[in-house]
Amino acid sequence: MPNISSIPQVLYEPNQPYHYLYDNLPLRNILTRIGLVNIQVDTNTDMLRGAAGTVGSLNARLDVSLNQNGTVKSSAVNSSLHGIGYHADGQGSDGVEYVRMKAEERAKLISVESEANHLVVEVDDQFPTVGASATISSGTLKLRGSSSIFLDFQSPNIVRFHSAFPSETLHRHNYGRTPVLQGSSSSSSGSLYATTSVSTPYMEGTLRVYVNGVRLFGSYVPVPNTSGTAFVPTRVVSENESDGTFLLNRALSGSDVIRIDFDEKFVSSSSSSSSSSSSS
Repeated sequence: MPNISSIPQVLYEPNQPYHYLYDNLPLRNILTRIGLVNIQVDTNTDMLRGAAGTVGSLNARLDVSLNQNGTVKSSAVNSSLHGIGYHADGQGSDGVEYVRMKAEERAKLISVESEANHLVVEVDDQFPTVGASATISSGTLKLRGSSSIFLDFQSPNIVRFHSAFPSETLHRHNYGRTPVLQGSSSSSSGSLYATTSVSTPYMEGTLRVYVNGVRLFGSYVPVPNTSGTAFVPTRVVSENESDGTFLLNRALSGSDVIRIDFDEKFVSSSSSSSSSSSSS
């Protein structure tokens, strides 16, 4: 709006004669003011018409993006490339750094258990050349097979370890076991012993019998008695591997000490009650 007050109002003065120049001065000022107003109105009209864009009026244009109370319409925000894909990583007004995330990344985070942020694997190295434990807290843990072990991966997360040895070669060593006497120790046919209380079967050719510290073989072996004054011929008369028994040629006294070693077929579900047994 122009400053029309800068154009003074012209009123008749008492000493002015009536003349058309003086008489028309007020009208001339009024016409000048009107002209200035029209110029400014035309300028403002052009600006408003340009602000209307292609929708016809400024009201229609504002109605596309603003609610009646002046707030921005959600539909207008969403249609103005407001999707997260059009944004950039950066710091918000709260000082927190924000980043964009893909849908598959969000799905992966949802599948992670709460507080699952730490994993440490400790491997006890049994090789004498190393003789230490290795701790892995970062990076990739690689599982590799060897000449005796091969790995079997089953999707999605199962790894099975298999022995490269034939199953028939797997066995358990038993050392220093005390056999169990079957029946009377004064039998004329000899003394029948079982490897264990449950007559554990043993592999052929693996039974080793010791009486008073002397190992018995197929032939008679002189075994010292407990007093050390005499040697008694002793031998294993027969073996029954499947029944887990063997027969000595004579009865032992209560003071004699008998121990045996033997190998049994390894069965994963079986367990040995002896602390001196081992597996290979």
